[in-house]
Amino acid sequence: MIFLKSQTIKSILIVLSFFPFLINGQTLYLSDTIEVSPDGTGSRSPRIALLEDNRPVVYWGKPGGNPTLYLTIWTDDSFGNPIVLNTNGIEPDLWSGGLGPQIAAQGNTIFLVFETYGEGIYCIKSSDGGQSFDAPVSVYVAPQGRVATLPSIAIDPDNNPVISFVTTNFSETEARYEITKSTDGGATFPPTTIANTAASGGEVCECCPASMAVVSNDEMYLGFRNNNNNLRDIWVAKSSDGGSNFTEALDIDTTDWIAFVCPQSGPDLMVSGDSIFSSFFGGANGSNIYFSSMSKNTMETGYQFQIPSFTGQNTTQNFPSIAGNGDTLGIVWQEVGANNFEIMMAWSANGSGDLLNNYLIIDDNISSQKQPDIAYHDGRFHIVYQDLNSGKVLYRLASFEEIVGVSQTFKDEFSVKISPNPVAENANVAFENPKSEMTKITLYNVNGQLLRKFESTGNLFEINCQGLENGVYFLNIQRGDQQALKQFIVKK
Repeated sequence: MIFLKSQTIKSILIVLSFFPFLINGQTLYLSDTIEVSPDGTGSRSPRIALLEDNRPVVYWGKPGGNPTLYLTIWTDDSFGNPIVLNTNGIEPDLWSGGLGPQIAAQGNTIFLVFETYGEGIYCIKSSDGGQSFDAPVSVYVAPQGRVATLPSIAIDPDNNPVISFVTTNFSETEARYEITKSTDGGATFPPTTIANTAASGGEVCECCPASMAVVSNDEMYLGFRNNNNNLRDIWVAKSSDGGSNFTEALDIDTTDWIAFVCPQSGPDLMVSGDSIFSSFFGGANGSNIYFSSMSKNTMETGYQFQIPSFTGQNTTQNFPSIAGNGDTLGIVWQEVGANNFEIMMAWSANGSGDLLNNYLIIDDNISSQKQPDIAYHDGRFHIVYQDLNSGKVLYRLASFEEIVGVSQTFKDEFSVKISPNPVAENANVAFENPKSEMTKITLYNVNGQLLRKFESTGNLFEINCQGLENGVYFLNIQRGDQQALKQFIVKK
């Protein structure tokens, strides 16, 4: 409880759960914005992980003529002065678009991974919670004719790092995902295993990062974007022998997106009981983000739906990140809204289905906020992102427990009534609009697909439902800075 109570925070927002998807009375409180990176330290592709005492540790880069890796840890009531990580003369490549260095933490062990494009992958370790760091260890040296890039990292229960990365030829074709798992705590790394061999086509997306979920010392999963003759679906490959072989793979993406250029956006994975949850970007029907589930035991797909733009605008979404535990989960992403790039969050404390019904605007200031990342533990979501206007990394905490010692501000939902509900032919929608303000109404199906858009200055309108199939639908009603999300059922 120390971390939560010690923050200096000015305000919190209460996010409303809309009937009938009340999240067991849960309310999510949002802290004020906290600056992570001081002036002059950059903000490229921030990533976050949590130490054993639930303190966040944030990792980012500063590109330029002298590219630099930084790390900072929450101490007492703020983020400490950033540590300049010693790369031992190895110059890291710091790509934009979330393709930069990655972090993983477990207990007081921190692993950082970065690349020197065309040469190799490197790993840095701290065994004391970030008080000191070892010199970089070579994970992989690209053989003649191959290039290594886009590393990602996870940790097994014995604190051994598992690192994946893309290798290609010099033309950035013949791309494949390779994995290596250390067995001595990151001191050395054995020869790699090709992880995508069970996926269709034998080639992966050459510039899309992957994500790993390690369940045990033997069981692990790699989520990646495949490239089967430009069909760039999201796949998950499974190893049951500690990463020595990946004999199973599953296409978890139903969008069937054909893309002739690399989208530079990969999936993010989390484990939830017997399931693997994934969030990812897809461009088959616009620029959208999706949620997908699969069974670990049977390697069968569960369900998939699009996460709608809750702002009610025709937006572009990308770069989702997912975190949670059990039935509690959150997804953050960037989308292009009224104020340029904004950071959004969908959340649930009652399973993935309620992601469609609960959301936060993490940051919609008039500037550009990009590249969010999220970590979760014990009822608290920790969120970092890049603010291009200030050139800094920013942080916010979203907690199911009230943040102590601050005043509360509420963003109220206005009254909306849909009748009849269920409806067979025409639904009447009535809402408060005493000043005859312009109100935007958007209609979505349960998969998050935008079906219709309306505008009204009145307080009553009618929806013709005769062309809608039986099922659940959502109305997002936006009036000024207030919004309401309502569900109704079509039953004929």
